[in-house]
Amino acid sequence: MAMNDTNTVVPQNGARYSALRHLQEKVAARCAALPWTFESLQAWNAYRERLVCGLRTILPVWDLTDARPSPVVAELALGADLTLEAVDVHFEAGFCIPVHLYRPRAKAGPRAAVLVCPGYSSPKNAPEIADLCIALARAGMIAVTLDYDGTGERAERPDSATAINNVCAAAALLGMNNVGLRVMNNLAVLKYLKTRADVDAARIGITGHCQGSIVTWFTAAVCAEFAAVAPVQGVTSYEAIILEYCNRQGGWSGISPYVYGMLEYGDIPHVLACTAPRPLWVRNNIVDPHWPYSGLARAKALCEQIYALHGAGDRCTFHLGHEPHQYAPAVINDLVPWFARMLGAA
Repeated sequence: MAMNDTNTVVPQNGARYSALRHLQEKVAARCAALPWTFESLQAWNAYRERLVCGLRTILPVWDLTDARPSPVVAELALGADLTLEAVDVHFEAGFCIPVHLYRPRAKAGPRAAVLVCPGYSSPKNAPEIADLCIALARAGMIAVTLDYDGTGERAERPDSATAINNVCAAAALLGMNNVGLRVMNNLAVLKYLKTRADVDAARIGITGHCQGSIVTWFTAAVCAEFAAVAPVQGVTSYEAIILEYCNRQGGWSGISPYVYGMLEYGDIPHVLACTAPRPLWVRNNIVDPHWPYSGLARAKALCEQIYALHGAGDRCTFHLGHEPHQYAPAVINDLVPWFARMLGAA
């Protein structure tokens, strides 16, 4: 036996012991076999139908038919112009999702709304989440955000990583992915928004930061009702994560961002391209090891190809910035006017 420069055991007989290296080769081969060029909109639509059907099966996605009230449990005035509502959005079987909804106090017709998806272990009342929601509301929209499993009011333990891993384990035994459970949380919030007289159901957008971006892509892919989509500091490919990030940093946060069997159907760029022809606004940081640039470049190329097939190239925009890893002020200053234009709130 010998050790190489990464302290990996290298057997003298040429055998390999690293399961990661072995699986990386399989991931690379599987991604190479995926379709990356589509000659016509018909070809893309046929592929997209298979992909979305697959996603609805493996996440999974199901109908939330257990209709019960979603009560407003508290209201708080934010200055003279906004109201913050705390809402228990009903999911199923008495299980509720704690939500914060920010709305302008001025009377108006049904408004555009934006669902804001927090990142890994970030609660709905994190300062940057509140900053974005307040900015959206002051621009005339309704903003809503939620606690995902293991965070905020849904934290069963003080360490969110263990709480989230416990949910992942229980979900896996039931054939569910954590991403899928969060997608279903989003769809429950969407269902609630559509019951509100002050929300225009045809003008609801979605944005997410970091792991919230993961939930954003998948939600928009399986639900065409979101009219504008904006993942922030959260676009790459699973291939780039496995082949690049895992070798350097040790991979993403636990198992929660991964979808079992995903590469049977496509990679992140394919999921993101399912947004077409709806408006898409992507912003990554120039330097962000969590989101390898090679995966972002591949997503950009595929999305631009698919939007061009739709004749909607101007609806697909990718931006690079250099801000803190959050909804930083520079991000909010660009994102809020974009939603206002795309959702007709400007």
